[in-house]
Amino acid sequence: MKNTILIIIVIFLYSIDVKSQDIYFSQFDKNPLLLNPAYTGFFIGNHRLGVSYRSQWKNITTPYTTTSAFYDTQFLKNQKKDRMGIGLVFLSDKSGDVNLGQTQVSLSFGYEKLLSKENLFLFGFQGGYVQRSFDYSKAQWDNQYIDNIYNPQNPSGETKYDQNYSYIDYAAGMGWSFRPNDFLRSTTGVSLFHLSSPKSKFIGSSKEGLYRKLVVNNRTEIMLDKSPISFEPAVAYIRQGIDQQIIGGTMIKYTEGGGSYRSSSSSAIFSLGCYYRSTNALILAARLNYGMFELNFSYDLNTSGLGTVTKGHGGYELSLTFIQHSGSKKKSGRKGVPCLFD
Repeated sequence: MKNTILIIIVIFLYSIDVKSQDIYFSQFDKNPLLLNPAYTGFFIGNHRLGVSYRSQWKNITTPYTTTSAFYDTQFLKNQKKDRMGIGLVFLSDKSGDVNLGQTQVSLSFGYEKLLSKENLFLFGFQGGYVQRSFDYSKAQWDNQYIDNIYNPQNPSGETKYDQNYSYIDYAAGMGWSFRPNDFLRSTTGVSLFHLSSPKSKFIGSSKEGLYRKLVVNNRTEIMLDKSPISFEPAVAYIRQGIDQQIIGGTMIKYTEGGGSYRSSSSSAIFSLGCYYRSTNALILAARLNYGMFELNFSYDLNTSGLGTVTKGHGGYELSLTFIQHSGSKKKSGRKGVPCLFD
C-alpha cells in the first residue's frame, strides 16, 4: 500500500510540471514535420514516409504510448532556386488507465529558396485538426472505495466532465541550411506551435489555453576526409509556458565506402550515440541506414524524481523512415543545395 501511495504522489507531482504541455519524442529530429513545418519536403529524393512509436512507464502504470506518421513530397523540382513541399502528419497519444488521448491530423507546407551555393532558406506553415478525449467510465474516485474496497456502482460524487473536445491548430517555422564544403553541413530551425492558443474544454467553464510552444534546433554533420567516420551533433531547445527543456547529444556514424554525404543510396551506415534531456533522461540511440530505409532505436534512462519509482527505466522509441530516390543521393539532389534531412 505504501508503494502504491508513493507511486501516485510521484506521478502527480511530475504531472504538474508538464501541465498543458505537448508530447515529446526523444528522437526529435526523426519527426521533422512535428519539429518544424519548414522541413516539409526538405530531403533529397521524391517521396518520404516515416512512422514512430514510443512507450514509457510500463513498469509502474498503464503504458503511455505515442504513435506518429508523416508523408511529404516535393514540387518545382526542375527549378534551380525554388522548391515547395507538401505533407501530411498524424499523431496519436494514449495515457494512463482512463485512456487520456490526443489524435491530430495536420497538413504541412514548406518552401525552399536557394540564396547561394552554400545557403538555403526554409519557410513552412502547418494547420490541423486535433481531438482530445478520455474514458470517464474507467475513472476511479475516493467515494467509490468503502473500507478500502472499490465498487464501481458506488456514486463518485464528481461532476461529469466532457469526455472529448476538438479544435483547429496552427504552426509556422523557418530555417537556414548551410554547407560550405563537402565535409560540413548544418541546419538550424525556429518554429512556433499553437499560434491560436486553443482552449481546454474538458471542463466547460475552463479558460485555460494551450501554451504556445517555441522550438529552436540545430543538426550538424562533420565528416573527416578519406574516413568512413563522421560526427552528427544535434540539439533542440523547447519552451512551452513555464516548462523548458534542452535535449542534445551526438551520433557517431560509420559509412561503408567513405564519407556519408558522398556515398550512394545502397551504402550501409551504422550509427551509435547518446543524448541528454535536461533534468529528465539519458538517451541511448542506435541507427541503421540501408538503401532507402532508415531504422532508429532509442531508450530513455530516467534521471528525474520519477526515477525513484521507475528505478531509472524510462521508455523506448522505434522509428522507420523510407525515402524514394530516383537514383543515387548525389544525382537526385540539386547541385550545391545543402540538405541534411536525407
